[in-house]
Amino acid sequence: MTTFLGMWEIGTPRLYLIWLIVFVAQVAVAEINRRWLWTVFVIWMVGGIALIPYAAYHAVPMVGWFPFGKYVIMVTVSVLNGIFLYMGRNNPQKFHRHIMLIGFIIWLGIATNIMEANIRDLTIYFQKDTYDACAANWMCLKEINSTHALDMINGLPESRGVDAALHSDAWYQAVAGNFARTGVGIDPETGFRTIGGYWNIMSAIAGLLNIITMTGWAKIAVTTNPHQKVKGLIWVDMVWPWVIAYDLWNHAFLYNALADYTWYCTLALLLAATIPAFTWAKGQWLWFRCYTLMFWIAMNNIIPEFLIKPGESNFATMNPTANIVCSGLALIANVALFAYWLYVIIKKRRNPITAGIFQELGEFRTIAKEHFDNADKYWLCDLIKETPQDLKLEPDTDTPPADGYVSYMPWWGKQDKRYPKLRTPLEADQVLVDKGIVSNPRWNVHEK
Repeated sequence: MTTFLGMWEIGTPRLYLIWLIVFVAQVAVAEINRRWLWTVFVIWMVGGIALIPYAAYHAVPMVGWFPFGKYVIMVTVSVLNGIFLYMGRNNPQKFHRHIMLIGFIIWLGIATNIMEANIRDLTIYFQKDTYDACAANWMCLKEINSTHALDMINGLPESRGVDAALHSDAWYQAVAGNFARTGVGIDPETGFRTIGGYWNIMSAIAGLLNIITMTGWAKIAVTTNPHQKVKGLIWVDMVWPWVIAYDLWNHAFLYNALADYTWYCTLALLLAATIPAFTWAKGQWLWFRCYTLMFWIAMNNIIPEFLIKPGESNFATMNPTANIVCSGLALIANVALFAYWLYVIIKKRRNPITAGIFQELGEFRTIAKEHFDNADKYWLCDLIKETPQDLKLEPDTDTPPADGYVSYMPWWGKQDKRYPKLRTPLEADQVLVDKGIVSNPRWNVHEK
């Protein structure tokens, strides 16, 4: 059997054309949502919520409750990200004041998705015997088809070459025999082929480390550089080490759990966020990941009969070596990322949540210079000893603006605990003054 990278069968030219269409459509939707924010609320808030009853009625009988639940979660996340970008564009002072809550909500959305995947990985590991037994039992295969509106068995590689009458008992028995010979299992709830093993544990550990190393979410901002025409939601600390580690983990998880669909879920869906984040939309991986994933999940709930049903596809090879390699690379990348995370925290005494850790990387510097004005450049540095000049962010002035932004963390109580260096005075945010926050005037700048 000819394979692609040892992971997928080689498909027909039609499949590669479909892949290209899926990839372009995902990027286009996210870019449209970024440039014309009103489309977020029209498509995903109004349209997305309106289609929830239809998705429940149409998709659940075909693909189960899990994809539908994912759809509801992603509609919520997509609307919230749209609201945050709107707030940052129209009321930046309020956005900066509440960034701890905004950042936590954004972090929680990504962390929940990762943990959901980790749980699925562990389930496959512990249910391996059950899934293998189902695949080798013709009555279990028949039950899968009877509980799904789609035919989940015909079209799978194990159904090839079976001469018995389609869907007859003899046909199911022959397919079950093929499953037993290959050692491939099947999830009776979803109808997806799986092979469980220690690689599931490796992937779950990588996913957990990826959550831990999600840094700097209290420094998420919105473009303030007047030279940038599109004002994006900028997570400046989400740079290539984390993005690559995430991509490797997510591919490993998908190859473990949804192997037959990773041709689209990995090569199309992950690249549709990574490529923009490394080229024309630096610092905006979060935005593209959110809306490309939203588009993909919406399509899986609205037209699952075209995307889920087995047929002409780049099926996974179901070779454990591929799973081991994918999960191994994911674990190595995330362990290395975690080691760097620890190194910066200890060596530079940085708080990975409130300040971030990647300030010395060239990508961080590029994002800050391209998207932030003076106020935000100094705000990025107000909780660390380094100045924008030290980090080569190229601010226009040697001192922070007196009317810039002020960091405040809820656990500080009534004290301003920004790093003791020249900084924007607390009075720049009257709401904090009214709360009775006390600041040392020694570090204030006064000129505007």
